[in-house]
Amino acid sequence: MRNYLDVLQKIEESGVKAWLVGDTVRFIEMGLQPEIITLAIDAQDMYHVARTLGTGTVDARGPYPALRGELLGVPFRAFGLRGATIEDDLAYRDLSIEAIAIRSDGGVVDPFNGRLDIRNKVIRLTGDNVELIGADPLRILRMLRFAAEFEMDIFWKTEADVRKFLDNHADRMSEIPSERWGRELMKGISRRPNRFIEMCDDYDLLPYFMSELDELRSVYDDKGKTLYDHTLNVLKVIESRLDTNRLMQNDAFVLAGLFRYIGTRNLDGSDRTKVTDRKIREIMTRWNIPSGTIEEVISIIDRFKDYYEPITEERFCSAVLEFSPDAVEIALEFAVCVAESEGFFDEYSEVLESNTWNLAQVLRRFRSVSLQMEGATRYLTGREVMSLLNMKPGRRVGELLDGLDMAVGTGKVSSRAKAEEWLKAQIA
Repeated sequence: MRNYLDVLQKIEESGVKAWLVGDTVRFIEMGLQPEIITLAIDAQDMYHVARTLGTGTVDARGPYPALRGELLGVPFRAFGLRGATIEDDLAYRDLSIEAIAIRSDGGVVDPFNGRLDIRNKVIRLTGDNVELIGADPLRILRMLRFAAEFEMDIFWKTEADVRKFLDNHADRMSEIPSERWGRELMKGISRRPNRFIEMCDDYDLLPYFMSELDELRSVYDDKGKTLYDHTLNVLKVIESRLDTNRLMQNDAFVLAGLFRYIGTRNLDGSDRTKVTDRKIREIMTRWNIPSGTIEEVISIIDRFKDYYEPITEERFCSAVLEFSPDAVEIALEFAVCVAESEGFFDEYSEVLESNTWNLAQVLRRFRSVSLQMEGATRYLTGREVMSLLNMKPGRRVGELLDGLDMAVGTGKVSSRAKAEEWLKAQIA
């Protein structure tokens, strides 16, 4: 914790009282490494701190102005105190595990026993104050997100109060803007998607933010399993591998698992149409998901079944050039996860392993270009092709470069010299 206290003390050298708060303290208490230091200071002191320390910019937009900068090589953000004292500020925070502060001398301010709740792995409303939920009902989703991500239990009184609130104030939940649901949902599914969705379901929240998923309970396969069950099964497989698989640490990957059956009433999805893709776009656009992520999700869902058939290196090369290496790897990995979740992995294991091998060879060859050419993606640029072949700019140059890419990906060209030989052969 020494480094965090050094930053805190540096802030206080400007003559301003400051505390470590929020996620920074929670991470410290959980033995985790905070990505950024979160501080509380008097809001009126933000510009003074920035001027005195010569770092940081005050962002005054929104209800909570913040000073953002870097000190001692550590990024920080400082929010204004809510209330006259640090204790007042902590009382505004929704969960006890977030209502802890650390002073510059290392002392801890913990009026709501948040550290004890962390040790006991319990999620509790700060001060058992249900009015915090009334002030912002989306805090319910935040509570479930923390419970899912850190495998914590909801304190019995908090659970009772939240369920009572939901019973009596369904209208308040319906009034939450879709983009706010989306922001919190993306945080919730990024680490423990299956557990998070199950907890949302347990609190009957699905109809509020994704009624289309809730409706999949009424569609059964021939074994009595619903499309909702199939969705949770693939999320369970994804969740089990999120911590160890780089490819799965991708918003589109988890969203593909969540949206796989949205817009289709058919179990194998063979009747997917542009109409169903439009439904997926519609929901994620409401959630304010970036358009690039939306297209990646649809691409994964539309293409993953291709990999249950043998794919040649040539086809993989074409796919990599059309989409991207990561996009092709993710679609193939998604096919593996679906096969495992549906219980037919053994049937397709040889094909999937062969496809994984073929893709790896293609990617290895493309990466070799970058290593040989100090980061360049091709052995030759368009200008170099024109100089080598005495050509003028035009479509033919692009066609030769595309053909050269295919030759590289399929192993026919493995150096700059061989690239020149290959090009000369094309016009001989």
